[in-house]
Amino acid sequence: MYILELSEIGKETVWGGNSLSSLYSKHVEQNKNIGESWEICDLKDDKNIISNGEFKGKTLSYLIENFGEEFLGSACNEFQETKKEEKYFPLLIKFIDAKDKLSIQVHPNEEYANKNHGKHGKNEMWYIMNAKNSPKLLIGLKEGIDKTALKNAIENNQNIENMFNYFEVKNGDAYYIPSGCIHAILGDVIIAEIQTPSDITYRLYDWNRIDKNGKGRELHIEDSFNVIENIDASKLKSQRINKIKNDNLEINEIFSNKYFTTEEYIIKNNFSSKTNNKTFEIIINIEGNGFIESDIKDNIIKLNAGKTVLIPASIGNYRIKSEGEMKFLRVTV
Repeated sequence: MYILELSEIGKETVWGGNSLSSLYSKHVEQNKNIGESWEICDLKDDKNIISNGEFKGKTLSYLIENFGEEFLGSACNEFQETKKEEKYFPLLIKFIDAKDKLSIQVHPNEEYANKNHGKHGKNEMWYIMNAKNSPKLLIGLKEGIDKTALKNAIENNQNIENMFNYFEVKNGDAYYIPSGCIHAILGDVIIAEIQTPSDITYRLYDWNRIDKNGKGRELHIEDSFNVIENIDASKLKSQRINKIKNDNLEINEIFSNKYFTTEEYIIKNNFSSKTNNKTFEIIINIEGNGFIESDIKDNIIKLNAGKTVLIPASIGNYRIKSEGEMKFLRVTV
């Protein structure tokens, strides 16, 4: 096993821009509005391909089937004890370039997604990588407004845009978006998203947006109201916990729950670490440049801003060598 690079998957959207290629050197089509770059994914119809070393051309499914705990770690044993066809990689990592507003939407929980789609539910977190023009996020219903009031407003064709909370964000802010939480990204921001492995989104409202043929995108009103929960949005912003801070290294815990733990690292020189066989690790470089390497011969990868790599649980020692200050996220399960 060795540190893995994967080929990103670009997703064209009506609200996307071109910053993922211009700012983060993503190999996506520059003449299209690419709203998302899927960095690490192993869904049925979307699988990143390994682009370096012995397993070049293989998928994460291949590594799970052939290496199991050696790849994922002992903390992921629950994924190895299911039937063969049900094994899966437990996270999905993507970058979002929201040039325009996304729809107001909600994601299903595990039970509803499994029952109605045969898929996993979706819980996610957003880390703000690049914010301009004081962008905002829409998260949850305002205090005193519940989903019954929202449903009545929709059924009576009333304007619902003032029924939600709006939060102005800056670089480094992070929010957790659990299943059942109404949310929207409102443009002018690039986000790193860490989520459970699901592609199910229910659109509740799309700002009366229409395409060149005068048609709006499909809405999913019934499913949305089946899964919406009354969630206190004021508790969803990261209350980052500082774990280490000195002249050369700062570590802040951003979120930790049953799905994943995300930490923010700021290094000014070199950083050394070692996997513990319990979990794979994902490194998402946010700012700065450097290299990451393991003890495996020729296993060295350049870390430009926006680069994501996957470290198998059994790899042992690895090192990140920075060219000046670097900021990256470290994700584990």
